[in-house]
Formats: sequence, structure tokens, C-alpha cells
Amino acid sequence: MTAFTICLVAAGLTISQSATAQLQPLDDTQMAQTVGQAFIEMDSRLDGNTQFSRITFGQNVKLQANIDSLTLGGNYDNALGLGVGTDFNASNLSLGYIDTATGEIVPFEFTNPYFEWAVNDITNDMMGFRIGFEDAQGVLQGNFNRFSGNIGLTINGNPSSLFTAAGGNLTDNRATYIGESSGSCTDGVDCISLGNIQSISVADPDGTSTSDFFLSFQTSALDWGQGPVTNKGFFMNVPSDTNVDITDANSGTGRLATEFIDRGVGRWNVPAP
Repeated sequence: MTAFTICLVAAGLTISQSATAQLQPLDDTQMAQTVGQAFIEMDSRLDGNTQFSRITFGQNVKLQANIDSLTLGGNYDNALGLGVGTDFNASNLSLGYIDTATGEIVPFEFTNPYFEWAVNDITNDMMGFRIGFEDAQGVLQGNFNRFSGNIGLTINGNPSSLFTAAGGNLTDNRATYIGESSGSCTDGVDCISLGNIQSISVADPDGTSTSDFFLSFQTSALDWGQGPVTNKGFFMNVPSDTNVDITDANSGTGRLATEFIDRGVGRWNVPAP
């Protein structure tokens, strides 16, 4: 008998009979009363020739974070003829804010973040990936120069769309203006520069948390089965319960503080336009 076996036998002999237990199967009633939560959940689905796979992390996340500048999706050619340029560009990007009246952080809140990717089931080529959340709510802020995706604001109480420029075309790629969907994007009338939108309440239209806030990259237009169809390149989907009433070209939403000390970098209660 080896020394290892002797140790195991000795350890077994030291356990009293009253301390031993036998595994027993649970019946259906007992199983129904048992609740568990996995830290990581994986699932997959096939939609036509596209295989979608997702890893969900069982986490509740609260954060207040700042990014000096962010540029995503640039210098490629696509069906829209937008070669050189960027899909998304913003400075002083922030999630969450600081309530200067109380000195308390009001965080951006996420529940069950996930990473999802899409693969062509025939060629096995990667088609895209995205980062999303089963629930999200909070304030997104930034100086937005270029935006690709969807921002769910209402303008003058009406549904909004992104535009290439004042008097330009409807677009969800590299927009610089936002206005009424049925409008002509007249600056200060039914449309304003994205630079005027410095804070956005991320939520469903009724003010509750949303499952449709996500960021994605794809090699061609892709329907993720949740939210709008995304175009090639970078795409950010921002549901919102924010309304902007346009009275002139300076209309918009002001910024909330995201630093405790005013360093003069545009993160300390920037006045509303």
C-alpha cells in the first residue's frame, strides 16, 4: 500500500459516522425550489447562414468612467463610398456623473454584460461582434464629432434621426447632426449639431432600464435580432428617454460634472448650449 493510499484511509477513519452523508437525487418538487446562478453563461443560435454565439457574465456593474478621446472605425471603403474618415469620434466621453449638490457619484449601471459574435456558418468567416447588456441605464456624455449608429432622442417631441450635415441626408453612418426624422434638418429649427448633445439619458422611452444599448463592429450589414440592423463598420445603439426642444441653433443638452475638481478640460458642469 502506498503512502498516499495510507493517508487517504487514515483520513477516512477519522470521520465519525454522524458526519458522513450520502448524495441523494432531488425529486421535481425539490428541484423547483432550488435556485442557482452561473457566473458565465454561454448560448448559441443559428439564423439562416449566420451562427450567433454569446457569452454572458452574471454581474451587476456600477461605474463612473472618463475617456479623454475615442475614435473608432476608420479608413475603409464600403457601399456608402465613405473611405477615409471615422465612424465615431468623441472627446471627454463619460459614463455616469457626479451630483455636485451632494458630492455623490451617480453611476452608470449595467446588468449581465455580454460579448456576442457572428460567424458565417458556411465559410466560417467572422462577420462581426458586439458588446451589450441585458439591462443598462445611466447618463452617457461626450463632445460628439462623428457618430455611427442610432440615438433614440426625441426632437420637439417627435422621433429623431441622424443626418450627414445641416440640410444633409438621413444617415446612420458618420453623422454630424440630429433632427426630426420627417424634417429637412434645418439648423435651429428641426435639427442641431451633435456637438450640442453633451449628455444623453440611456434608457427605454418610458424611463426604465434598456436591453438595447450596445456597441458593435461588423464587416457588412448585420441583423443581431435585437435593436436596429447595423451597417458595416462601427455602430452604437443608444436608446434614450431624452427630449430636446429646438428653439435655435444653440439648443441641446448640457453636461454634468464627471470630475470632482475643475481642471479646465470640459468635464465640470459645462453650461448648457
